[in-house]
Amino acid sequence: MHQKINPTQIDDRILYFLKNAGFNNPTPLQNKVFPVFFQKKDIIAGVNGARGKRTSYIVPILVNLSSHQDHTRIIVIVSEPENVRKTGREFSRHISKSSSDLVIAKLISDSMIKQELKTLSNTPDIIIGTPSRIIDHIRRENIDLSHIKTAVVDTPVNLEEDGFDQDLIFIFSKMPEKHQSLFYTDNIESVSLIEPMVKKPVIITMDEEHLQETSEMKKTDETVDLTAVEQNIQNFIKNIIEEENPDILNVYRKLFKKHTPFSKRGYLSAYLLKTACTGDKAPRRAPQRKESDPDKATLFISVGKNRRVFPKDLARLFQSKLDLEQSDIGSIKVLDSYSFMDISKKQAERAIELLNGEEFKGRKLTVNHARKRSTAPSS
Repeated sequence: MHQKINPTQIDDRILYFLKNAGFNNPTPLQNKVFPVFFQKKDIIAGVNGARGKRTSYIVPILVNLSSHQDHTRIIVIVSEPENVRKTGREFSRHISKSSSDLVIAKLISDSMIKQELKTLSNTPDIIIGTPSRIIDHIRRENIDLSHIKTAVVDTPVNLEEDGFDQDLIFIFSKMPEKHQSLFYTDNIESVSLIEPMVKKPVIITMDEEHLQETSEMKKTDETVDLTAVEQNIQNFIKNIIEEENPDILNVYRKLFKKHTPFSKRGYLSAYLLKTACTGDKAPRRAPQRKESDPDKATLFISVGKNRRVFPKDLARLFQSKLDLEQSDIGSIKVLDSYSFMDISKKQAERAIELLNGEEFKGRKLTVNHARKRSTAPSS
C-alpha cells in the first residue's frame, strides 16, 4: 500500500530526505526523475556518471511508501554484490532517520544464505539483490514478487554480459503486469534489450547535447516554416485515418520499433518528417565497414567519452603498460561509456591480465574480449 499525500507534502518530504543525504538541492538527474516517478511512468535513465543516482530513486520510493506491510513492494536489482551493500546502506540510513519500520532484505551471496533467509522470513518491504541471488530465492520459493509496485534496475555497461538481460526477463515474469520500472544505464543504446520490460517509458538523458536541445531548437526554428510543418502533420494523420491500410502500416510500425533504438526514435521521426516536408532525397547507403584484421583481437574496455577519454588516451595507456609497437594497435572506437580496441592477438591476453582492474580516469577498468553479437533467428 502506498501513501496518498498531497504535492506539498511530497515536496517537503523530498527536501527532508535530500538534506539527510547531503544534498541542499536536487541534482539535475534527480530533478528529471522525481516528477516522472510520481506520475507513475516507467523510466529509462542514461546517467553517464551523473550525481545522486541512488538518491534519485530511493527518495521518491520512501516518500511514496507507507509503513511495513505483509508483502514485498519494492525490488532493486544491481549487477554487483558491492552495489547491493551500498544501496542497502543508503536505504537503511534514510529509514533510520525517518523512524520507519520498513524491512529491507539484501541478497548478496550464497555464503550468506542463513542471514538472507532470516530477513526474508520477515516479509521485507524492499528487496535489493543481484539477479543470481534473486533467482535462487525465487526457485526456492523464499520470495514472492506478485505484489511488486516498483522495480529498479541498475544495469551493467554491457547488459548482455553474463546473461544479465535474460535474468531480468525471468525476474520480471514473476512480477505483476502493472508495476513501475526504473532502469539506470551508462549505455543508453542498450535500451532495445530493455524494451520487453517497460511500457511507454520516459527516456531521461544527461548528455550535454540533450541539455542544450531546447536552446538549440530556439535558434533553428527561425529557419523552419512551422505553420507548413504543422499543416503537413495534420495531412499525414488524415491520410492515415482515411486512406492507408492499417495492416500494412502495422508492418512498418513493427519494423520501426524493432530496428530503431529508443533514444533515436524521436530523431528518426523528425528526420522522416523533414524529408517528407522538404522533398529531400533519401540518404545514401553508409559505407561498408572494413573487414577486421585476422591478426587482431578486439577488446572491450569499460571507459568512454563520459570520462573524457579519446583514442589517443587508450593507445598511450596500452603502449605504456605493455611496451607495444605501433603496429600492435589497430582501430580504436570510443563510445559514450565504453570502448573497443583492436590489438594483436599475441598481446591480447597479456593486455587483459595487466589492465583488467587497472585504475584509469578515476575508475577501475574492465578489459576483456569483446563478445560477438549473435544474429537473432527470424520468427
